[in-house]
Amino acid sequence: MWKKYLQRIIIAVIAILGVKTGLESFISNINSHGNDTVVVATWNERLLNLIDPIPFERGVVGYISNKDIPGASYDADDASGEYILTQYAIAPLILIRGTKQEWNILNLDPETYRNWLQANSSDFEIVNFGGGMYLARKVNK
Repeated sequence: MWKKYLQRIIIAVIAILGVKTGLESFISNINSHGNDTVVVATWNERLLNLIDPIPFERGVVGYISNKDIPGASYDADDASGEYILTQYAIAPLILIRGTKQEWNILNLDPETYRNWLQANSSDFEIVNFGGGMYLARKVNK
């Protein structure tokens, strides 16, 4: 008889632990995704200001980040995520890596920007939008 009570207690404990674990996971999920919306909205706002001077609504825009500069330090996940966020934020413009386009978005830390600028200052007119974001327009020579 005591075995039946012990079995019921064990089943009840397992059920309670399962519910507890499920609730903790659910709450953790809610808390972790709450910040994503803010991050994406902030990124979109930054990019809308940056692309405002571009005189066309459809076309191709270049993009470089620290990832594209030899010797520059970068986090691969951040570089990939920021590129994807930028693609969506500037749609319907098409974003491609490189600076061969007339209009280019630069996402560079200050040191990398200074190094890039030394090699390319005569080729571009640049507007600094803060936070490592620049809009570079290729100058016709």
